[in-house]
Amino acid sequence: MEEINSVIADKKPSTQDAYKKDYKRLRMLLDVDKIINDNQLTKPINTIITIIKNSDFSKNTKKNLFSMLIMILKNNGNFEDEQQLAFNERDIILNQIDSERKDKNKVLLKTLPTQKSIDKDLNEFYTEKQYLKYIINYLVITYNLRNKDLCLKVVSSMKQTKDKEFNYLVITEKYITFIRNVYKTAPTYGKKENRIQNNKFRDALLNYLQSQNVDYKNQEHVIFKNKAGEPLDCTKIGDRLKYLLITNETKLNKIKVKDINNKPNTIKKLKKMEKNRGTNVNTIITYYSIEN
Repeated sequence: MEEINSVIADKKPSTQDAYKKDYKRLRMLLDVDKIINDNQLTKPINTIITIIKNSDFSKNTKKNLFSMLIMILKNNGNFEDEQQLAFNERDIILNQIDSERKDKNKVLLKTLPTQKSIDKDLNEFYTEKQYLKYIINYLVITYNLRNKDLCLKVVSSMKQTKDKEFNYLVITEKYITFIRNVYKTAPTYGKKENRIQNNKFRDALLNYLQSQNVDYKNQEHVIFKNKAGEPLDCTKIGDRLKYLLITNETKLNKIKVKDINNKPNTIKKLKKMEKNRGTNVNTIITYYSIEN
């Protein structure tokens, strides 16, 4: 990894891991130990470009491989022409990705449910006493969550929230506190806390705990467990959510953005979503607005 260590040294750990993965993938694809050796590319730039383009990787992965190549070339300082060729190829892929995204969004505009329909489904979960479905969908819809954010323990005191490998629903007499330690951009935005004062949510949570024979005042409860009864790995929660969510979290957030775009105070509401999700507004518009 010495070829990229100096470039990634100031990056956050999760970003470093992603770069290391791309670097390893690029070397394996090219069947080389290093991309540059003794100030020379170990393969001609046109050969490298052809190998990446003709690989079986997805367009997003190819984009990342070209970005890694550009990073290495730039770090060595003597490969301006090669950098430009790599830049050109990455731009072609970025344009293809953007075009495909827009085509998919055109379909979604016609097929996605409305926010009104989603809210109706949510209320039906409550009236039909499908309490866990209500809890999970309420959290995703209200706080614009990702799957990983639902790595949850239910407790009755803030003193029980010291384990930073979990998120929490803390039940107190006046409200429920939703604490997030584990989410995609936590290293940047830190711990998030929200007070939930919705009576339906409180009632659904208490009824759910009762159905699981949980005395929440005297024992913590992990919502998602594996077959051995241990807390489920947070990265594997998505498999369980397939059977609980109205539709996947990506579509739920696209529905939310579409609804926001068609109502007053759009920027204010997008800013709230930015705070909830831990993602800047520009990213939300790029990846979740289906009307651009």
